[in-house]
Amino acid sequence: MGSTDVGDVSWAVPTVQAWVATCAIGTPFHSWQLTVQGKAPAAHKGMVHAAKIMATTARDLFERPELLAAAKAEHTAHRAREPYRCPMPDEVVPPIPV
Repeated sequence: MGSTDVGDVSWAVPTVQAWVATCAIGTPFHSWQLTVQGKAPAAHKGMVHAAKIMATTARDLFERPELLAAAKAEHTAHRAREPYRCPMPDEVVPPIPV
């Protein structure tokens, strides 16, 4: 699959992801093949579909605040049951140039 910071962000705020088709099945991520396919009409169709999903979700949350309240409550309950634990041990210091 891959790695993003969404996993860490999802512990701070309720998070959803939409997975839509923007490339051919089996295309390796972070490859020139994926980059080339990003200019294809099929990729644009998938991106527009994802944008519609995100927009209608946002609209629903604005129009129905009870949905947002329920998502926040569920997120808070989940965090109470399963608190965030950073996978990096405390003694590991990221190599940040000074």
